[in-house]
Amino acid sequence: MRSVRICAKMRCTDEAVATVGLSYERRVVVIGDLVPEPNPNLVDLCSQHVERLRPPVGWRVLDERVPVPTAHP
Repeated sequence: MRSVRICAKMRCTDEAVATVGLSYERRVVVIGDLVPEPNPNLVDLCSQHVERLRPPVGWRVLDERVPVPTAHP
């Protein structure tokens, strides 16, 4: 049974949907799909906090999440 992981933002109780990491040498914030196991070097965030994420000045965001296919009628 898979346990639900909670967003790492303080006082947020929403379910985490993405994992975020930092590449200091490239000055990149990397957003990826939620990794299977928690990693202390990465941060799990809910959809609201991922969308509001702003990189440090001079950094860029690289979103590597795999899009979820949508059904077309």
